[in-house]
Amino acid sequence: MLASDAIAHCVVFSDLVHCTVGQLIEIDGDEAHHAVRVKRVRLGERLLLLDGEGHSGTGILESITGSRSKPLLSIKLGGVERSESISPIVEVWAALPKGDRLDRMIDQLTQLGVSQFRPMICDRSQRKPDSVRLDKLARIADEAMKQCQRPWRLKIGDPVRFDEAIGDSDAIVADAAGDVWGSGGDPKARIVILVGPEGGWSNTERSRFVEVGVPLRRFGRHVLRIEAACSAAAAIVLGATS
Repeated sequence: MLASDAIAHCVVFSDLVHCTVGQLIEIDGDEAHHAVRVKRVRLGERLLLLDGEGHSGTGILESITGSRSKPLLSIKLGGVERSESISPIVEVWAALPKGDRLDRMIDQLTQLGVSQFRPMICDRSQRKPDSVRLDKLARIADEAMKQCQRPWRLKIGDPVRFDEAIGDSDAIVADAAGDVWGSGGDPKARIVILVGPEGGWSNTERSRFVEVGVPLRRFGRHVLRIEAACSAAAAIVLGATS
């Protein structure tokens, strides 16, 4: 179903699970506007529909009505399938990078197959979660989901404080001082990767690592920026266990 050479465009449709073969699905709002004005879809083209909850379907574009500013698409559905979620479940909880680097990071984590991202508040965090619109990050994740034709969306979770994060039983800390990933029997059903701020972990936080006993794991030869560390760690964990 997901053969990209046969798909003209992808749209998000939240009620896909309740649809049946041959049903006409109407798409309006931003999804329709983007399809018509940006992607320039044409009648008879094959479109992919995703609900972000594991369901995907393909259909033929039957009509484009409405107005230039508010188009309405009618898609004849060919069928619906459900995909299993990516295993293991990999979540990334991280301090926030500055500027548009965060946007690029969310795009990359979506493409890689990360299940959830949560902003993490650390002693040396330079960017606070309240400076970021989480709904904007969710839109970026959905655009990346469509681009890579991923059935499951990357969820944007609520901010989490460092002390709460290291208390998660599935947490590991990405840190250059740790053992190389994979050397400690790491693969399991769920993995939460914690990535600290550009200023590094504070001495208090490092003391808490020892106190709690959270594993430290190294994912590269060099000290990485936040967005590089998040993407590298996620790629290595998912690649090693796929």
